Amino acid sequence: MKNHYLFIILLSSVFLFTQCSEDLSMEPSSPEHNGLKIDLSSIYRGVYLDSLKYIVGDQGKENALLQWCQYNSFTTVTCYDLYTLLATSAGYPKVAAFIRKARTQYGITTVTACMGSANAFTTTINNYNASRTDALEKFDYANLELEWWNKAATFKNYLKELQGINAWGDAQTTQIPTETYIGWFQNPTGQELTQATGIVSNTDRILVHDYQTTPTFSYMKSRLQWLGKAAKAQNKIQKIIFLFSAEPTFSFNYFVNNSFDNTYIKVLSEYQAASFTGKENLEIIGYQIFAQSEGRAARPMMIQ
Repeated sequence: MKNHYLFIILLSSVFLFTQCSEDLSMEPSSPEHNGLKIDLSSIYRGVYLDSLKYIVGDQGKENALLQWCQYNSFTTVTCYDLYTLLATSAGYPKVAAFIRKARTQYGITTVTACMGSANAFTTTINNYNASRTDALEKFDYANLELEWWNKAATFKNYLKELQGINAWGDAQTTQIPTETYIGWFQNPTGQELTQATGIVSNTDRILVHDYQTTPTFSYMKSRLQWLGKAAKAQNKIQKIIFLFSAEPTFSFNYFVNNSFDNTYIKVLSEYQAASFTGKENLEIIGYQIFAQSEGRAARPMMIQ
């Protein structure tokens, strides 16, 4: 009788194992949201690295930051504080070591320099890159952050800076692509298409902010529509990155309860379900988080 019960238990265990295996094999390879499949296998995941002047050169702080980046599958880091870190050539070795470590040990594939003018790239970034013989230590993307919509410049001056960065990047032996972060088409208003046209013609990709307490596609729709119209007129497929803010004023509390990937899935599914003129000329490649300090507070790395 005892052997009979053992046989039944063993047979049940085999059945349950087989059933579980079949269930696992039937799981979709891509997550779904509202019936739409989202492929996360090769998306762009980026994060702004603020407070770098307090981190670079401190091995413990560098490792903690880069471990968190790797934990969240970020493959692009966009660097602030370069005016300070690269003020003189004395800072070059520390920055070079940090970039090399990020690439060789933590899965970072793109290291973007974020500056506010063309002159900063033709001098500060150019001088640093020229000093490095190893490509693993160089910046390989240029990001312009100059908030003309907040009156940090006129749009005319902003566009001049963007054109200068784009020309500088194109002239490098290994081309350095250009991107920019945008908020609103204003200052002045009524020139949405003119502004979108200038930006699309001088960038390889554009970060469009979705700064809300709960990120949604509808918040970005009008800006994406203008960018799509401009791209269509130029017969171009414009790469777009959704930019989410982990600041307390915006999505910090949302990120406490929702992962970065799931936030992207939500917004992208809303985008996929929408229709608007110019959409066919946009390519959503992924998302970026502003910035690491708030992002790490909202989504700390869990010990597994």
